Amino acid sequence: MRFDAQKEREMEKAISDFSQPLMSNSKWIRLINKLVENADKILKIEFKKVQQDHIGELYLVMDTEYGFDYWQNGFEGCNSIGGWLLFKEVEYLVFPKTASNKYGEHYLEQIEALLESVGQFSIEKDENRLKLLCYKK
Repeated sequence: MRFDAQKEREMEKAISDFSQPLMSNSKWIRLINKLVENADKILKIEFKKVQQDHIGELYLVMDTEYGFDYWQNGFEGCNSIGGWLLFKEVEYLVFPKTASNKYGEHYLEQIEALLESVGQFSIEKDENRLKLLCYKK
């Protein structure tokens, strides 16, 4: 139990380096529900945790279920790093455009429209990716 408390303190310290959180747990749930509904259209989702430089991959498929694969505060599994991934640990999500994009040139525009259908997000984009910020410095 002490390890978990220490880990929580370290995470909270890392989060405190950001001036502003941009995502609430309820917004995360709405986002994940929309991404799962459209999992067949999403090529890849990458993420970065606030405490790591490593980029992981988030796995959401059509049968990802609330109450089984994710809850009100995070995911169980569903990622390349493994284990629990709390929503508050995620610094940003990246939707990369890949060379094998079967959806054509408008892929990132379609992802952005999908995100906008959920709510307002802080998004950075270029021709190769769309980045959804969960925290601002």
